[in-house]
Amino acid sequence: MSNPRPSDRRRISRAFAQALALAAALAFASGYFGDIVPFFDSLAHFRAHLAALLLLAGLALLVIRPVTTGLAAIILGAFGFFSVYPAMLPASSPGKAIAAPARYTLLQMNLRWSATDRTAAIRLIGELSPDVVTLQEARKKWRPLLQSLSARYPYRFDCTGPRAYFDVVILSRRPFATDEPGDCDRPGTFASRTVDFNGQALTIATQHLTWPWPGGQWRQLERLQDRLRRLRRLGTPVLIAGDFNAAPWSAALRTYAAASGTGIVPNVGPSWLFRPLTGWLAPYAGLPIDNVLVSPGVKIISVGRQPATGSDHLPLLVTFGVAGNTSGADATSTIVERQ
Repeated sequence: MSNPRPSDRRRISRAFAQALALAAALAFASGYFGDIVPFFDSLAHFRAHLAALLLLAGLALLVIRPVTTGLAAIILGAFGFFSVYPAMLPASSPGKAIAAPARYTLLQMNLRWSATDRTAAIRLIGELSPDVVTLQEARKKWRPLLQSLSARYPYRFDCTGPRAYFDVVILSRRPFATDEPGDCDRPGTFASRTVDFNGQALTIATQHLTWPWPGGQWRQLERLQDRLRRLRRLGTPVLIAGDFNAAPWSAALRTYAAASGTGIVPNVGPSWLFRPLTGWLAPYAGLPIDNVLVSPGVKIISVGRQPATGSDHLPLLVTFGVAGNTSGADATSTIVERQ
């Protein structure tokens, strides 16, 4: 059997590059209609990766022809990167809070219910000593370790459910408001408590959304609507941190933000990739599905990803200030002021 001639190899390479560019372009474009078709929103989460494929296919087509198709792929890929870079690129320097009288910290962590190494997460909490900790997948095996933090974090709010990969917890060094009992959904995916920060009330919430389609993410969003509207009516600023299993540009997270009256904090960066790649590749090629949302009155100073623990998610350390209730203001205008 003879080897393919150079012209045949070139034709095969051209067909492959064109097919790759077409498939990536279709998936990329479909992602903008995620609020209509849940499957399209699942594709939208990979917008940055599809943009990279378009650029690679476009560069290949510039070499092996046709040039016009290659340029079209490069332009579309560049547009894709431009549309997601605020979420994919972490801030190079901390922001400066606008009129924030004091700085506080919150550590957001998906513990991973089946993690084999649980001491690293507890050690990170001890090293950073944040004011508040929001945890997801804090199942039964985590409880003895969390109990060991009770002296440092005397205020704790648990929300449990029947599924192994749920259960959310809020730990706080600062007291909970006594006139607000908090909120917990029965599956154990959402919890909120109002916390007293030196006389300023701030409602801290944590959320664990399930996977996008074919998972039940959109059904869960429908069930959460009333709960999120109640959160808006509390009359205090709100900070929500969690594992949303949704990228900041997705229709799912935009729907969640609109229902809760919050804005999505930019420049967090990718935070998830399957193990064992989490620690060294997630910050560059992962998905930005661990997010922070804030209402007016919360001033985000910085959000920094922390070293991987035993989870397939990177922890986030949020530094923020509480400026009080500014109901009616534009939520996105209070998020970050860059230096």
